[in-house]
This record gives sequence, C-alpha cells and structure tokens, in this order.
Amino acid sequence: MLAHISIKDFTIVDTLELDLNSGFSAVTGETGAGKSIMLDALSLATGGKAESSHVRPGATKAEIYACFELKDKPKLQSWLDENDMKGDQDQLILSRIITQEGRSRGYINGRPAPLHQLREVGEQLLDIHGQHAHQMLLSKEAPRQLLDNYGQYSELLSDVKTSYKHWQNLKQRVDQLQNQSDESLARIQLLEYQVQELDLLDLEPAEVESLEVEQKRLANAETHLLSAQQALYFCQNDDDQGDAYQAMQMALQKLDPLIESSPALANAHELLNQAYVVIGEAADELEKYIDNFEINPQRLQHVEERLNAIYELARKHKVRPEELCELHITLAEELSQLKGQDQSLDELVIALDQAEQDFCGHSNALSSARRKAADKLRGDLLKQLKSLALDKAQIQFDIDSQPIHKASKYGVDEIQLMVSFNPGQSLQPLSKVASGGELSRISLAMQILIQQGPDTLIFDEIDVGVGGATAERMGRLLKQLGSSKQVISVTHQPQVAALAHEHLLVNKLSGKQQTRTQIRKLDKDQRQQELARMLGGLEISDLTLAHAKDMLMAAQA
Repeated sequence: MLAHISIKDFTIVDTLELDLNSGFSAVTGETGAGKSIMLDALSLATGGKAESSHVRPGATKAEIYACFELKDKPKLQSWLDENDMKGDQDQLILSRIITQEGRSRGYINGRPAPLHQLREVGEQLLDIHGQHAHQMLLSKEAPRQLLDNYGQYSELLSDVKTSYKHWQNLKQRVDQLQNQSDESLARIQLLEYQVQELDLLDLEPAEVESLEVEQKRLANAETHLLSAQQALYFCQNDDDQGDAYQAMQMALQKLDPLIESSPALANAHELLNQAYVVIGEAADELEKYIDNFEINPQRLQHVEERLNAIYELARKHKVRPEELCELHITLAEELSQLKGQDQSLDELVIALDQAEQDFCGHSNALSSARRKAADKLRGDLLKQLKSLALDKAQIQFDIDSQPIHKASKYGVDEIQLMVSFNPGQSLQPLSKVASGGELSRISLAMQILIQQGPDTLIFDEIDVGVGGATAERMGRLLKQLGSSKQVISVTHQPQVAALAHEHLLVNKLSGKQQTRTQIRKLDKDQRQQELARMLGGLEISDLTLAHAKDMLMAAQA
C-alpha cells in the first residue's frame, strides 16, 4: 500500500509530506483547491507524461517521491531482483524529477529507471481511476482479466496455458525441421567426415595422459637406467671404496661391544641397525628395476606417432587433446539427430496435430466456462451499478472465438465489455462511451465483486452527479472495499466523506506573490467542521454542524 508521499515544487505545491494509512481515506476541499494534485503526482511517479507546467513557477524542478509497503508481493520482489533494483525488503520508493524544460528522470529504489519500468511497477502497486489518469479498465486485456478473475475456472486456465505452450514448442520444432536448408545438408557432410576421422582415431578416455607419461619414460630410458645403476653402486659394490651398506655394517661393529657398558648408545645402535636393513631392501628393489628394465625404441616411436596424430586432430578442432573424446560424442549425437530428422519430422507432425487438438479441446471448455461466468458477472454488475445511480446501464461481455492462428496462452477468445448508459443507446465498447465518473463507478463495482489487483485504489470524483442516498451507498461500498484494500477517494459528497476511515483536507493558500496548496489530516472535530461546510457552504450553522455530527455517528454504527 501507499505509505508516504513527498511532493516538492509541483504545480502549486511548494512542499508536501503526507503519511497514509490502510482503509478508506476521503480527500475533500473547496473547488479549485487542488484536490487532484496528489493523484496527478502519483500518476507521474508511476510513469505518466511529464510537462514543464508541472514545475511550480519560480522553481527549477519538481520532485515526487512515493513510498509503498511491500507485503505478499513475490512477483514484484522477483522483478526487482531481476532488474537489480531491490532496496529495503519491505518498502519500494518510486520517484520522478521534472525540470523546467519538461524533461524528467525516473527512479526505482534510487536507481535510474525508464518510464516503461515505472509503469510496469506502478500497475502492480496502484490503480488510479479518474478523468485524466491511465486506467486498467480501458486496456484491451481488461475484460478478459476481469472475467477470468471472477470465474471459478482456474484449473481450466492452467490447462489452456500448459497445452498452448506444448503445442507452440512442437510447432516451432516442426517449422525448424521443415525449413532445413542447404546449409544443414552441408553440416551433415562435414559431420560425417569429422566423425569418421574421430572413429579412426578411436581415442580412449584418459589415453592422452597415459601416453604422455609413457613417452616421457621411454624417451629418458637410458638416463633412468644409469641413475638406477649408480644408486645401486652407492648402496653396495664389490671394490675397496666401500658403500652405504658396508658403512652401516662397520658402524654397527664398532658399537656392538659398547652397548652393555654404555646403554646411552642403544638408541643410536637401533637406528643404525634399521638403516642397515632399509639400505639392503633398497638395493634389492634397485636390482629388480635394473633386471626388468627394457629400452624399447620401437615402442617409443609408436607412442610418439600416436600422440602426434592426437595433437594434430585436436589442433584441427581447436580443442585440448583430452577434450577429443567428449567432442567425438557431441558430433556423433548431432549427426545422428540430423540424419534422423526425416523420421522424427513425421513423428513430430503427428504429435503436433494431437497437441493442437488438445489445446482446442481445453480452449473450447474455457470458452464455455467464460460464457457462463459472463452471464453471472453481468447480473452482479448491474445490481451494483444500480446502487451507484447507473440504473439505466446495460452491460454485456462479447466473447468471440478467433481463428486458431490468433490463439494465445489465454485461449482463442476475444472479449469486449460492451455498455450503454442511456435508454435507446446501442451497446458499444466501454472506452468509446463511458465518462470518467462512469468508468470509476464501474471500476468500483468491479473491485467489490473481484477482490484482486493492486492493493491501492484511487478514485477521482466518482460521485459526480450523484447525491443523497446514492452517495451514501457509494460511500459504504468504498468503506467496504477499504476493509481489504487501501482506498483513496477525492469526493464532493459529505455522505461519502463521512464514511471514510480517515479524512484529508486540501486547502489553497493565496499570498501576494504566489498560491500554494496543502493537505492535512483532520481530527474528529475538524471532520465535523468540514462536513458542515460541505453540507451548507461557507456559512456554517448549528444545524449543519448537528447534521454533520449525526452523519459521523451514523457512519460509525
């Protein structure tokens, strides 16, 4: 809901800071005081057209900030995350800056945003109903959305969307296969050659690493053998120069006689004895290595030729040698897929025909459900409009089934809301015949019947041309709607204002140099004074005050 609005240097407002609450708020004031300024500002904050006249005379720019509380808005939170505009988890701030030249900049949570994004977010936050505001009720999709929100057929809607997606996916695949070009045929020929080369190579997983290790060993065979022989020589030899094994033996012979008399040498004697054994074992291992060592130039040549073939093919495909196996699988699968297209195309055409039949079946069922819901919604709407002084209104939902090529995820129906407000007038599309007040009253009736859409609803003078009992009924409907949504209504009717949970008064203050507007909340006594003014004009009598008090007491009953 709208929690706070801040306006600076906008039209005739120099500075305005206003906190708003949930429920139904009435906005009143004398004619020309600027009651619609807040609505105009909100329209701009949500992407409306900016003009240089929006900047207060003498100021360099106008600034508008609207802060909304976000509760149970996962779709909007997801949108903010995707567009990197996430701010406070529980709040969203829309702002608009307008210069003297009429240029403007928009922001969402402090980040620059184009107007279409402001509008996209604004549509999820509030709905403004007034003479000069964009209205969801006039959009092409509005009648379908209203009817589908009212109807009890969510499962049918889901079936239509699912079957449409499946049908379109198959259709796209069939179109791709049917439009196969010479380029695709050339791709098949290239793949055949490449796969044949890889087949001939017959590379095994991890073979490259194994060959490289073997190649290094074979290429350095003589060096390895010489090093092993030298190591064995140092461990044991038969000449007089001595070796490590002999050295350990001599050291032990020197210490053996001393152990009994010098126990401190026991640890050193044990370590030397261990070294003597280890050197002997090492010499045995070296002898085995030397005895089994083989210098094989033929194997070395074979390994190097094999590696060269692998490296050459890897360079040709611009991959690392160890990636050739994976490439082989990928190219073979693509070749198999392309070669099997003729067979798969026949199968897909059959599947496509079945998917289209499934979609048509679900769409026809949805169309029937919509027609039943339209009859019921029409009756409910007429009852509501009668209580809103539109008792001459006639309403009809025209549901026309379109050709299959015009189908969408919502089915094949084109839905229009047709209305007539005067006897003898033919039914016409709502956008062509409804005035601002009539649109607002229809929207109010819709909101009462269909508790969906944005959490904040703003109505601009929907009570024009009504009074007395009709105005009171309208006020009670607004109050009823305010129990589940935030409702703000600009009104001239005291019967409507008396029923509001909160009353906002707009004053125009005129000085020698300039005129400015202010908005303030009224307490109980101030509300009584304002209602009395609305009832009796500038001269407030005891009678009008008493009447105003009675209205407030009746509204609380």
